[in-house]
Amino acid sequence: RKRFGMDDRSRLVKVCGSEKSADLAEKSWQDILENGRLDVSDRGFTDEEIRKFINGLHTIARTSGFQTERTKPFPIRKMDFSGNEMTKHGASEVVQFARTHGANATLLDLSNNQLDDEAALDELTRLVKNYSSFASQNYLTTLLLSGNNIGKAGASRLIQYAHWERERSAQSNGPQPVFEIALSDNRIETPEELIDELKNKKIKCCSGTKPASDSTVHLPDFGDQREPLPPVRSKFPGGGGGGGGGSAYSRSERGPTSRSSYGGSSFGGSSYGGGGRSRSNGREREYERTRDDDIRRERRNRDRNRDQRGGYERDRRGNDRLRGRGDRRQCERDDDDDDDDDDDAR
Repeated sequence: RKRFGMDDRSRLVKVCGSEKSADLAEKSWQDILENGRLDVSDRGFTDEEIRKFINGLHTIARTSGFQTERTKPFPIRKMDFSGNEMTKHGASEVVQFARTHGANATLLDLSNNQLDDEAALDELTRLVKNYSSFASQNYLTTLLLSGNNIGKAGASRLIQYAHWERERSAQSNGPQPVFEIALSDNRIETPEELIDELKNKKIKCCSGTKPASDSTVHLPDFGDQREPLPPVRSKFPGGGGGGGGGSAYSRSERGPTSRSSYGGSSFGGSSYGGGGRSRSNGREREYERTRDDDIRRERRNRDRNRDQRGGYERDRRGNDRLRGRGDRRQCERDDDDDDDDDDDAR
């Protein structure tokens, strides 16, 4: 095993931002090699600190001689980023790492962070999908998300995507292991009703202590939820309405497992607010329309950047509402986007 020289150490400190962070990266790298485990739990890392830490691991892999080829995953079986200050932006870094150089891991712990619906819809859905072809397995088997601020919309999308991916894979590769998603102690409104709604869509999920024999997704302690977040004011006139921006929640309200406070939701369009549409289905349609706009906008931006690098023009229609069959087609389109992102990262 190649030892770090002075130049390598200086480079690592620069990437990590401090001597202390560089020491942690070196210690974590040894834990990866010896125990197949990456554990940076309960460190209060911000999104930027998470980004620097992951870049530090990449630096060590290259300078130590381990990373002899771009597509070689690190020997990680379990990853623990719980108990930090991670939001959507930090989740983006972790998700990209998990789908590339952390692709051999079967368990990822992101519990007790600051992940909300926006993080779930935009980033975490990539974790429930098929991994790159160079990984030793196709999927994560356990994703721990307890103690965050994920609501009904984010949970519903995660569960549906996870089911469809495993159903699709079973047709060609045989049955896949049941996927466990721990979503307890979040902000999911009427969780048992959500389970019934998903089952009516033929989503094979269960919330008991043990997975049902025909389930693709297991949701332990799914009924254990905190109060939903207050509504945010709609950014579109005439629809949604609702209360003011999210208010802060104290550590004590989140319970003994909490490590951080919540500063309000950032995604536009309220799915709960009053005024305008008063029935729940009207509010859900308003929410879905605003989410469709955001997703199409993000896809246009990604396609534009790829075009500048000589990429190909992707179909930009995307007019299906993210429900029923439209959700499934959206999942398949997102698969293509994720594969391209993974290739870019490698």
